[in-house]
Amino acid sequence: MLRTFALQQDVRRRIRKAQAVMKDKGLGALFIPAQGAPGMMGMARYFTNLQLWSGTAWVVVGAEHSEPALLQSSSYGVEWNKQEATTSWVENPYPDPLGRAIEICKEFTERDKRIGIAQLKTNWKVGEWTRIREELLIDGRETVDVTKDLNRMRSIKSNFEIEEIFRTGRLLCEGLERFAEVARPGVRCWDAAAAAEVVLRSQGCFWGRSKYSLDLRPQTIPTTVDRRFSEDDIFVFELVYTGPLGYWDEMTALFSFQPLPDDVQKQLEAHEKVIQACAVAMKAGARIGDMHDIASKVWQEEGFEVIGKHTPNCHSIGLDDEDGPSSWFTPDEILEANMVLSFHPSTLLKGNRAFLISDNFLVTGQGAVPLSPREWLYRKIDL
Repeated sequence: MLRTFALQQDVRRRIRKAQAVMKDKGLGALFIPAQGAPGMMGMARYFTNLQLWSGTAWVVVGAEHSEPALLQSSSYGVEWNKQEATTSWVENPYPDPLGRAIEICKEFTERDKRIGIAQLKTNWKVGEWTRIREELLIDGRETVDVTKDLNRMRSIKSNFEIEEIFRTGRLLCEGLERFAEVARPGVRCWDAAAAAEVVLRSQGCFWGRSKYSLDLRPQTIPTTVDRRFSEDDIFVFELVYTGPLGYWDEMTALFSFQPLPDDVQKQLEAHEKVIQACAVAMKAGARIGDMHDIASKVWQEEGFEVIGKHTPNCHSIGLDDEDGPSSWFTPDEILEANMVLSFHPSTLLKGNRAFLISDNFLVTGQGAVPLSPREWLYRKIDL
């Protein structure tokens, strides 16, 4: 019960902060779309704790209203959100929830005609945006893309969010431990992964997936259903899941049933050094794109040939799997204290080899620290 209360208080803080941005920009309303898919509902959830399995929903935040409006067409979804959402303003205006959202937005902007639009380039459908222009952008109203402003706000995590992200990290650790108990030669990879996912889903984790790399390449993907472990397998197992309150975590580890060959052991030891060096460097005030150079330098000092990178080295993570700075897309952005990074130094080595070993890290003034109790990156599973 206190956790629900703490969530409600934190959401109210977020709304007040957003309204301060609105006041500064002369906005009467924020208009936020949500799609029922990973990475496309986090902004709306940030202000409402929206739950969305499929379809589209809209959140409208008024400059002087303490509660946002949450609109969706599914009567089932509305009943779900009446239970879960932090706002009591949840409507099922079937068959036209967007029309009702436009109507509310008009009410909110009778005086201040400017409307803040979130995620314009990613989450709006063409037909819906056409209606916005035709039905809302009249009588002097205009839109302002405030995605960067809102991402800047939500990429700095509150104490409540940091605690919740650590809680998710703990659950994923439990999932990896259960995986290590089940994975054995002859066992289907899907059965071992399912055992890990049972741990997560039984404790409220919702969206997510599990994946493998079975060939020392960095890419993790689902196996075929009939793939079984063999005694000489060396593999990375990955869990990418949201916690009970929707915060994403990406956690991976290296496993084997036999001692690692010398070359793989050397690569693992170098990778551990890379993670430690990057954690020291990724502190408040650092340039997020510098991680690649830092990691590459350590790999080269350890005698490895660097040929590139296979995925972003790190990116801000929260209610979306990416909610702010990214070493890949925005390398010049500067890290700030209390940002949370999905941390996976991603140097690609000669031979197309790399381990995708990841966890969430908290940015502090002294460096980045892991947001999970995990103390290992590799586990030899005893037979």
